[in-house]
Amino acid sequence: MYAVIMAGGDGTRFWPVSRANCPKQFLSILGGEPLVVQTLKRLEGLVPPERTLVLVNRKHRDVARRLLAGLPPENLIVEPRIRDTGPCIGLAAGIIRKRAGDQTILCMPADHIIHPAEGFRDTVSHIDACVQGDPAALYTIGVRPTYPATGYGYILRGAQVKETDGQPVYEVSSFHEKPSMAVAEAYFDSGDFFWNSGIFFWRTDAILEAMRRSLPELSEGLQQLTPDLDTDRMEAALARVYPRLPRISIDYGVLEQADQVRVVEGHFGWDDVGTWRVLRGHLPADEHANIAHGNVVAMDASGCLLYSSGGHLVAALGVRDLIIVSTPDATLVTTREHAERVRDLVAKLKEHRLDTYL
Repeated sequence: MYAVIMAGGDGTRFWPVSRANCPKQFLSILGGEPLVVQTLKRLEGLVPPERTLVLVNRKHRDVARRLLAGLPPENLIVEPRIRDTGPCIGLAAGIIRKRAGDQTILCMPADHIIHPAEGFRDTVSHIDACVQGDPAALYTIGVRPTYPATGYGYILRGAQVKETDGQPVYEVSSFHEKPSMAVAEAYFDSGDFFWNSGIFFWRTDAILEAMRRSLPELSEGLQQLTPDLDTDRMEAALARVYPRLPRISIDYGVLEQADQVRVVEGHFGWDDVGTWRVLRGHLPADEHANIAHGNVVAMDASGCLLYSSGGHLVAALGVRDLIIVSTPDATLVTTREHAERVRDLVAKLKEHRLDTYL
């Protein structure tokens, strides 16, 4: 089994702490080690670093090398441009196939919170056994919702197709984008929906064949790269071909079109570090439901997230349900309801050519 860690995102929804030269996956937003380091360590005892690829954007090559010193240098794969999870996974599958023939691979983002690690490893070992007996299928891990979340995608499970080691395996009936609150409540109440974890499991031949069927343009581009993968020509070939590949997610581009897609429930706690709202579930709150990180003082405030990076004092007085994030050169003030729109704010900063703050 091989593992692929996708660490090439730009993390704009965690601005102003997450920046273009060092996005959230390389930061210790929740304290402790950076998210990408936690992700790699989660694989200990399951997949060794020698069989783990980490894909990063070219802008983050140096920070990734510094943080992932235990990863073999040839396993740090540099994407010349962000093309989303479809090309990222296709590239990784092609490299693994060239190195070792067709293998089972675990694909996972670098910015998730998962606990306990033992539960994650047990789930992965179970799915590995499933793939061995069902090599043409594409597997994803679903997480049973603990509340009606509007910030996650959902998977509607279909019929149970088999049981492996006492654990059911379901067909995927359909994928659903982030819902409104009313729809999320209906999903939650039905009991038939999982959160879409974005963690996938399949053989290299199965996913590359699915790409050939659903995304022929992507498949053709990956085939152009194949002769140069794992050679001293790879960087030049990627610079020439990769930016022309379609920018598309694996969910939308492949899984929603494929026939044999399975979902297995993950028996672990999971969260996607997607927006500032996520910190509410992972940092302690005071008696007024305020979450404070860094040099912060709150008075007559409630339900606020107050986050200071770099020592700057954040003082909140007589406010509620705000998100205030301060760095040495920029401060974000928004509400919990608008946390998803920080990405749009970053786009607005680009429009105004305020690149020094990005």
